[in-house]
Amino acid sequence: MAGFAAIGLAELNGQAALLKRLERKYVLDPAALDGLFDVLRFSHTVLEIDGLRSHGYQSRYYDTPDLLCFRAHNQGRANRFKLRIRRYEDSGLAFCELKEKTRVAATAKSRVPLTGPDDLGADFGGLLGRIRQIAGAAADRPFLPTLDVGYRRITLFDARDQTRVTIDSGLSFSHPTDLRVHQTTASVIVEVKSARPMSLTDRLLRDAGLRPQAQMSKYCIGLLACGLWTGASRFGANHRRLGCHPVAPAAPPMCPAEVPA
Repeated sequence: MAGFAAIGLAELNGQAALLKRLERKYVLDPAALDGLFDVLRFSHTVLEIDGLRSHGYQSRYYDTPDLLCFRAHNQGRANRFKLRIRRYEDSGLAFCELKEKTRVAATAKSRVPLTGPDDLGADFGGLLGRIRQIAGAAADRPFLPTLDVGYRRITLFDARDQTRVTIDSGLSFSHPTDLRVHQTTASVIVEVKSARPMSLTDRLLRDAGLRPQAQMSKYCIGLLACGLWTGASRFGANHRRLGCHPVAPAAPPMCPAEVPA
């Protein structure tokens, strides 16, 4: 990453928060990263926080006992959502987040800050109100901790067309009450986030021989990796492509146990 100019978090968020965006995901071998960086380093800056250019993320996903969120995604429904608490390991910041996929294939993210490990508060109830607008009475069931996902992320930014590129490696998946962890080291996930369906960054990636992958949801693939879904799935091919395998026991739970209905 030494060849990239740095950008700070405040400046990045000021230029391209992209809470509403289109997303394309690419999968590549870790050995190909140097070649990718060679392609992008002249046009992109890299997010740097306290001298670090790679940052740890921990997300806990919540779903109903019958996996309302997963099933909507697995069935390819146009309007669907995911509910999670995301923690940024290096800064200690945490947010409750609602990610919606709309009929026009755009992603909209709503988030409220967490100030403590159990602070779900009235604002989070506002997110649940939005969930009820999306899912109706089906959303009145409790949302339980369903999957923990961890990884390291590098974030690049192209100011020409306000595009973010995230590069996630070392993905790990576990159930919040199970100490077994399933990890992938065989692939990295590159995600392009922009207001347009085809950005300059996508063109650079395609020129480098990469093609976007459908059915590349960390949450859905993680459920398969941990054996929490054993039925038919649209995510099986990418689960196999990522090469998940069991590793050491997980860390203690990091987030609240239940989101009240």
